[in-house]
Amino acid sequence: TLLYTIKFEEREIRMLTMSASCAFLACVLISLSVSGVRGAVARSSNWNPSGEMDKPDMTMTTEPRPYTITTLGSSVTLSCAGTTSLPNGTPTITWLFTAEITPDKETWEQLVGGTSGTLILGNLQKDEGGWYFCQLTDGYGYSLISRGALVVVTYLDPDFPEFPMDETYEESRSYIRIPCQPPASNPPAKINWYKDGTLLENVDNMIQEYVSESEYGSLIIFNPTTSDSGNYACEASNVNANPEKRKTSEATIEIKDDGTGTYPQKFVQDHDVLVKKGDDAVLRAGAIGFPAPTYRWKLGVSVEIDISPGSKFSTADYGRELRISDVQVEDRGTYWCEYSNAYTGNVAVVRLYVIEDITFDTVLTAQTVEHLTPLTFDCQCSGTPFTSGDPTAPPSVMWLRDGVPLVDNNRFKEDDGSLIMTGLEMSETGMYQCFCYNTMEISQTYMAVHVKNMTIPVSIDGNDRAEGVYGENIQVPCRANGYPIPVVTWYKDGNEITAQYDIRYSITQENYNDYVISKLTVISVKDADAGVLTCRAVNQKVATYTAELEIDFLVGHEIAPSISLSDITIQVDSSIVFEAVAFGYPTPGITWYKGEAMVPIVTGGRYQTYGPTLFIEGAQSSDTGLYIVRASNGVGDDAYANATISLGANQMVIITSAGGVAGLLFIVCLLILLYVLFRQKQKREAVPPVAATTPCEKEIEKRIRMTSQSPPTGFNPKPDLDENTKNSLYLKDNPALSEVNLGARNLPPILRPPMGAPDTTTDSSSDHDTDSSSYGSSTKIVRKVGKHKVGPI
Repeated sequence: TLLYTIKFEEREIRMLTMSASCAFLACVLISLSVSGVRGAVARSSNWNPSGEMDKPDMTMTTEPRPYTITTLGSSVTLSCAGTTSLPNGTPTITWLFTAEITPDKETWEQLVGGTSGTLILGNLQKDEGGWYFCQLTDGYGYSLISRGALVVVTYLDPDFPEFPMDETYEESRSYIRIPCQPPASNPPAKINWYKDGTLLENVDNMIQEYVSESEYGSLIIFNPTTSDSGNYACEASNVNANPEKRKTSEATIEIKDDGTGTYPQKFVQDHDVLVKKGDDAVLRAGAIGFPAPTYRWKLGVSVEIDISPGSKFSTADYGRELRISDVQVEDRGTYWCEYSNAYTGNVAVVRLYVIEDITFDTVLTAQTVEHLTPLTFDCQCSGTPFTSGDPTAPPSVMWLRDGVPLVDNNRFKEDDGSLIMTGLEMSETGMYQCFCYNTMEISQTYMAVHVKNMTIPVSIDGNDRAEGVYGENIQVPCRANGYPIPVVTWYKDGNEITAQYDIRYSITQENYNDYVISKLTVISVKDADAGVLTCRAVNQKVATYTAELEIDFLVGHEIAPSISLSDITIQVDSSIVFEAVAFGYPTPGITWYKGEAMVPIVTGGRYQTYGPTLFIEGAQSSDTGLYIVRASNGVGDDAYANATISLGANQMVIITSAGGVAGLLFIVCLLILLYVLFRQKQKREAVPPVAATTPCEKEIEKRIRMTSQSPPTGFNPKPDLDENTKNSLYLKDNPALSEVNLGARNLPPILRPPMGAPDTTTDSSSDHDTDSSSYGSSTKIVRKVGKHKVGPI
């Protein structure tokens, strides 16, 4: 019986090598977009006088061949060419390479020296096999990317990870396994077995084990007998590699007792087979038993396979193989092999995928579209299998503009191959490509899209205030939006700023697709530069649109920063506004810190900083302590201030434990008692109001009559007292009373009689009430109040 092998003709190698990630093209395109290979020419140069971007006109005349297989150390040549009418007929060419299909941009590289239409890859190594693309870019940045070209570097390593070894089997067994694991190979190696130097073919009780694509090749001998003893060797071959074959040393296998195998067993696991349309396919069930089982093949669970003479279906290797010639798309599906003998039976499953070349059902042609007009570009292609795994679905579609993928957003959306857009901007003129891809092929078609012009009214963005520092330079920007690109003019206090206006003034401008940024620069600002600046923008085509922005331009002198901060007292759970007073020019920047360690206070949670203001929401006792604030503006040294936040004295701790109510009542009673004692003391002291200590006019006259019958010369018994005299706390401050002859021994000096005058003061009796109060550092006023008439002796 022919051992289980796989033929590796070039067309089959292509299928096995190109099977990779189902989403590989999406990864390719994402990587292209981030690799920066679009071209270094700025788009601002291809706007023509009519206000439109020049119409793209590119053609890719030659693409690199889609598949190349070569041996390790050999060379490969790839070609790519194209034409363009802008700005000349020869676009630049960039070559791109990735060894694996992955979105990791680090795996992509722009080939050094790959800038011509011919790329020569010499002395190819294992890691240089992979996908190659060429990219055409014209002088205006319009770009096209070729289809993917797969380069397969074939090799066959010398070392076998697992190989046969001498073994003796003394007891009967149902089967034995002689191990062999082929060496690393691209494409996977074919395994042949030799016994005593002779190739094993057409042996009914032998089969090669197949577990997976990376684990296969061991020899299974079912129901072994003594006649199966001998010297066995395993050979790996790759007809595309150099060298083509590797072989293990012989191992002696001795079988002393015949086997006991009866029940059929499956040694080839269920697997997938991929074959290109028009090629032949071999499906293998891989079951073996004793006596030899019978085999029935079906498509699905019910459709019997016709293996009659003349049919495209036939069987081999005792029915374990189903061979299909000239495979077509309708042959794809899941094949069932029912095997059984006199003891039992089972089913083996093989899934057949038919790879069909990608073809485009729609043709993309050059388009001219209105600016901002909604539109749809359609791209339909066929080919299998679909990257999602559904073998009946069409290929995936990806849209690009100038080599950059158009990701789904609110303006671009891909739906079943169609590109739906809400409307193209003027800057989105370019080369549009539709890429169709499956697990075996990448193909593309393209078209030039030209967006027609329309006028966009002008508008201006910018700040309405600018501050300059005396002696320094300042740049004031102004952005004007519109299409065609607006013309910007600057004015100061109504006068246009031109080249002759002031040598210190200059204007620069940056033009973009549909806006311009104009910048007014003033060198060494002076006080006279302060005023109103006006940025005026005008665009004109079908109609004239004008917009302007007035900017207050202030000039300040540099002042070093200063800052102050005052202590505050807070209440728990209240909101705190801690405000510093900062001064300086330019306006200082403020930074807040807490504690002597100066831990920066960052806005977040209960803390919010707004320049010189610190806001604390829901203050807690932990918020108390030292706070430091810094002011800096680049002029001189930074200024610092500090202050303390403390807890208010009226904060009372409410006892909420058991006995808290009794404690609260005790505190209330104590406060009431203290208040009563205080009021009683006030009554005993009988402290008069401060206003009563100032003598009125009648009392002064009364005292004068008590001391002298004849008032001094010039004395007015009812003097006209001004308000300062009436309110004076010291009678000696009244010049009208400075010489009054008063005889009161206990009166202040100003009320006593002159030297030598008789003492007319009467003794105090129990009816008198005496009060003494302090009116300064050393002065006392004694007031006597009697209930009987007081007069001179």
